[in-house]
Amino acid sequence: MDSTPPETLFDGYPKDSLNSFIHGSPTDEEIRLQALNHSKDKLLSIVGHDLRSAIGGVLAIVRMLDKRLEQNDIEESKRLSGLIRKATHDADDLLKDLVAWTRNSGQELKFRLESIDIIELLETEVARLHTTAHQKKQRIKIEAYDSGMIRADPYMLLAIFRNLLTNAIKFSHQGGEIKICIYRQPGLWEFQVKDKGVGMSEEVQSLMLKIDDRKQKSGTSGEMGSGFGLLLCEDFIQRHGGHLTWESALGEGTTFSFTIPELLG
Repeated sequence: MDSTPPETLFDGYPKDSLNSFIHGSPTDEEIRLQALNHSKDKLLSIVGHDLRSAIGGVLAIVRMLDKRLEQNDIEESKRLSGLIRKATHDADDLLKDLVAWTRNSGQELKFRLESIDIIELLETEVARLHTTAHQKKQRIKIEAYDSGMIRADPYMLLAIFRNLLTNAIKFSHQGGEIKICIYRQPGLWEFQVKDKGVGMSEEVQSLMLKIDDRKQKSGTSGEMGSGFGLLLCEDFIQRHGGHLTWESALGEGTTFSFTIPELLG
């Protein structure tokens, strides 16, 4: 990755910022403070959502370990202990990534373009989610119809894949397969995350990107989520100038697709 990537600040003003001041037009300082609060709230949501998923995986294995210890199953307990160790390291790595993302940005989120090996980035994220997928005997497969270096914000791109893959794992059946497909077209990259899980009704799809009305669904093993991950994905994809779309039907699974333009810098 580039050692000195160019940086561009988020345009962090809330859409309704000019309408939220009841004493006339806001001052520059009021707008700045509201933008900072908006950025802090979004950052806290990112940290809470991603860490919740990581730590949730650890807690699930701990419950399994408790049962095996009660049964005096030493070999299986040792195996589960190793999974807990790996999952804990994964959560620690995730926290380090999030801290590094904001380390030099003060209270404002920043958008950093870097040259990234897309296969390497995906393999890193798939390895990080191995423990969660392993609990449901699922396989995550990367199908690269093209590869190479992509210019993007690495932490945002990881967050996009992390959330889409976490959802695919959550709503896929035991023993299911999840595919990540990579395509390169003139001027842009296209990515797809496909599963053959429970799928979504038209009603659920119509509410997915609505902050106030989004529906929370439990996964095939009872997993719960905040319902905020897809909103983060859409925001981060739009920051890159791309678009998020999906196709889904009940009982047939879901395919999320998104594009990232070829960004120069």
